[in-house]
Amino acid sequence: MIEEYVGREEQKRLLSTLLVVVLAITVAILFAFIVVPGLRNANAPLAGPPVAPPQGETGWLDPTEYPPQRGYVIPPVDPATVMTATPKLLTRGNELFSHNCVSCHGAGGHGDGPASKGMVPAPRDFTRPDAWVNGSLIEGIFKTLKEGIAGSSMASWDYLAATDRMALVHFVQSLGVFPHGPEDPAALAAFARQFASSSERVPNRIPVSLAMRRLEAEETAVLPLAPAGETAAGRGPELLREAVVEGRRAAETLARAPGWRASPAALAAAVVPGAPGNGFAVGLATLGAGDWETLHRELLRVASR
Repeated sequence: MIEEYVGREEQKRLLSTLLVVVLAITVAILFAFIVVPGLRNANAPLAGPPVAPPQGETGWLDPTEYPPQRGYVIPPVDPATVMTATPKLLTRGNELFSHNCVSCHGAGGHGDGPASKGMVPAPRDFTRPDAWVNGSLIEGIFKTLKEGIAGSSMASWDYLAATDRMALVHFVQSLGVFPHGPEDPAALAAFARQFASSSERVPNRIPVSLAMRRLEAEETAVLPLAPAGETAAGRGPELLREAVVEGRRAAETLARAPGWRASPAALAAAVVPGAPGNGFAVGLATLGAGDWETLHRELLRVASR
């Protein structure tokens, strides 16, 4: 029917134009879905070096959910095997450092690991000689690994075997080319005797979820004080209803401070400072001696039910 209005040559031109438009739209769609995402990824910042997971990582999403492990005893260590930085110790120290320390201290020990951002104070730069809290000698670094550093993000690593901690000591020292200073022979000898004189106990380990379940199971259930519907007459029940603003918290407060049973004064000392967060009313602080005696008797009666 279009032939009545448009000649054959005009039809060819229209068809050619339509094909060009369709081809242009197709190219634009392919560009949007194939080329543009690639350009976006090309302009993205480079990812930092991968951080090795902590030693003992099970590969689970939650690193606190490791299988339970029974404790064991490590026999005394021959000091001659750990006091000198042998290639074996340095290799082991490098492995431990990569698993446990790189996230904060960085692969080169410069204190620039991915987790260091915002830490105050910043993680130690092991390549610099200044301001080591416990010194950069063998016994000082070992002390830091054993006890951690208060007021910083450096936690204690005392759950590592002493041999592994010594491997870390030697590796950390190897990161700084500066002179670490002469060791005091007497102090070094006394430090070495620690390894030969006693065995080392590695405690049991259980996942956090299991520990929480056990704590919940050990928690003694308590009944709320002044439960709903308590309408008994008398000054004692009346004082109890005024004193308790949240029955369960109040009962838990008394359960954690059993000394309140000794006297009205002991009761006041147990409940007034924490009110109202402990389930008791702030107004208790205004009670007279007679009311405290009445409230004490009433609580003894209710708690014995």
